Amino acid sequence: MVIEHLYIKNIGPFREQSLSFNTEKTDSQEPVTIITGVNGAGKSIIIDALRAALSGDDIGRNIVANPDDFLIKLTMRYDGSVHEQSTGSMSAGLIRSVDYNALGHFMCYGYKLPEPVHNWVIDFWSTALPQDTFKIKNISSIDHEKAFAGVMRGRKSNVELVNFICQSDYLRSSEMPEEKELGEVLYQNIKRIIDLCLDNGEFKYVQRTGLTPIIQQNGHLLSLDKLSAGNIFLIEHLLSLMSKLYSVSVLNKRAPSEIMNISGLLLIDEIENHLHPKWQKKILGIIRQLFPNLQIILTTHSPFIVAAVRGAKIYTCHSQDGYSTIEDETDYYDHLSVEEVLLSGVFDVSPFNNEISELIQKRKQLVASGDIQGAKQIANQLYAINPEYFAYLGATDL
Repeated sequence: MVIEHLYIKNIGPFREQSLSFNTEKTDSQEPVTIITGVNGAGKSIIIDALRAALSGDDIGRNIVANPDDFLIKLTMRYDGSVHEQSTGSMSAGLIRSVDYNALGHFMCYGYKLPEPVHNWVIDFWSTALPQDTFKIKNISSIDHEKAFAGVMRGRKSNVELVNFICQSDYLRSSEMPEEKELGEVLYQNIKRIIDLCLDNGEFKYVQRTGLTPIIQQNGHLLSLDKLSAGNIFLIEHLLSLMSKLYSVSVLNKRAPSEIMNISGLLLIDEIENHLHPKWQKKILGIIRQLFPNLQIILTTHSPFIVAAVRGAKIYTCHSQDGYSTIEDETDYYDHLSVEEVLLSGVFDVSPFNNEISELIQKRKQLVASGDIQGAKQIANQLYAINPEYFAYLGATDL
């Protein structure tokens, strides 16, 4: 399942806007769309519009600017065909009595999923961390049909996270070969995710007497609640996503080995929150490495995110007099370094002295004008000033 196109009218600060999204990996693009802009320009409204159209439910705030004349229309592709979904008939853009399940079906609260269940997943990451406990008293079976409740409201649970880890550990010790295989696949992927999210650390084991996952970091054994906000943000969200893929695989009777390759959509609002710049630079690569068949649409304030993925589509939101616009600036940003992104109109921050800043700005203008030879000469000047810092440019690279 991928979203190909979004049209909005009188939503948030936008009068009428259309966006097309990267949907698949090719030689020149990644299935990643990045939306940036200054505070108040409407970045998060785009994610909210997607959530509202997908859920038809209360997303926590009313984003409709004109209740008498508004529209959110999605063009989606799944199950081999193109589908459209609109919200123009919704009262103030919200339907509170119906919940959209991330497996692709509208369902009333309390009813089981209809058959067949779609073979893809949707998830949404908000900036909030769950506030419930990490302590569980027993291992509960996972209700796969309810695994997607509240998904478009960004619901996450520490209890469910710990239960998922402990149940995976429990399954791999089963005497039943199928359960043992499943548990081993889940456990190894959990370990892989946690290890990728830690500096100088790794997932060690589950302390079974206390049902407590144990992490070793910097030589110390720690429970999840002792980790930093950045570490737990990454672990919580990545494992929550994996657990949804697991539920999709169970409901579709797919082999355990296929879990991480299930396709779907991941929406993220301000992905950089809680993260050190090092992790801001790495996070999209980690998600793409772990879940190669997900389409990602996200908002960000971070130049590290904007510069992280070559081949991503990049939109910028611009505040006008009383409204906002969205511009596709992929060609402008696609070849810029982090330093050059900082110098761009959206960020307008220079980390360098005047000489280097002017050279970077000039190189950026030459790249934009197509003067590749001139841009290479500027790159060589920057390299000569500081070969260690500008090593990424090389002697002839742009």
